Amino acid sequence: MLDHFRSRNNTLSDEAISWVVRMAGHPTPAERAAFEQWCGRSPAHAASVRHAQALLDDIGRTEVADEHRRWVQALSPAPRRRISRRAFLAGGVSAAAVAGLAASGLLLPPASLFADQRTRTGERRQFALPDGSQAWLNTASALSVAFSATRRHVSVASGEVLFDVVADAGRPFVAQCRDGEILIGSGRCSLRRESRRSTLTVLEGSAEVHNAAGKATLAANQCMAFSADVLGLVEAVDAEALTAWIRGKLIFNRQPLATIAAELERYVADRVVVLGDGLRRMQLSGVFDLEDPDALLRTVAALADARIVRLPLMTLIR
Repeated sequence: MLDHFRSRNNTLSDEAISWVVRMAGHPTPAERAAFEQWCGRSPAHAASVRHAQALLDDIGRTEVADEHRRWVQALSPAPRRRISRRAFLAGGVSAAAVAGLAASGLLLPPASLFADQRTRTGERRQFALPDGSQAWLNTASALSVAFSATRRHVSVASGEVLFDVVADAGRPFVAQCRDGEILIGSGRCSLRRESRRSTLTVLEGSAEVHNAAGKATLAANQCMAFSADVLGLVEAVDAEALTAWIRGKLIFNRQPLATIAAELERYVADRVVVLGDGLRRMQLSGVFDLEDPDALLRTVAALADARIVRLPLMTLIR
């Protein structure tokens, strides 16, 4: 009897989330009438809608949603006005749609369109650079290469690239991203570009970060996050675990589910959202296979004793 009650409540909650997402777009009068009729079926239906609105409001406060709003504001010079609750929710949902389009390769940063090497969402690729160095592109990544007799220059336009650099005293190896330049003598390091920062992880050898904030030197098993005018703290890490993606694995050691979901989101076409503070903070550990990201997502949800709700361009863990 209790299982039947839970199943009914879960179904009601899923339906409410679906209705709220539809109403956040441009519903037709018929859809509005159907929604009002659905809400009026019982107090439980109305309560489930209020709960769904509260949960989905969180989507409008994510980094993806913030990035989407900044992009829209930059393109539209219209004066700022008070944003309604419905518009706020719609912004979160449309940000998820933008993220889904970007993940599927239909919406790419301009620099990525002209890159020499690109990977689609979920794709990973290794290739040789002209000097014999090696590069591994992670999911949804873009790299441009410019080698000459006097220099070795690469530019990471998006995503993450791991470099295995051969020594060449006469030609420094420079990896550039929006937030600065990385000087690598020889060794292995990973450069990851995100919306608000970049992260350098050194596996072997050493590397220097140069930007407007100055210079920082990293040794093996160290990483640092940095933005265009800020150098973060140099931290000790397990670099092999952080770059296990080159071996087709993701490794997590007591990481919050929100962090894990954000990482999984890089490998699937959907936006992945964890609903509920308690669930977001739940810590999990494990070694997961990247060859089947959807199965990986189901495994993580099962470990958290959570459910997966599929929506257009969005997957909810709740």
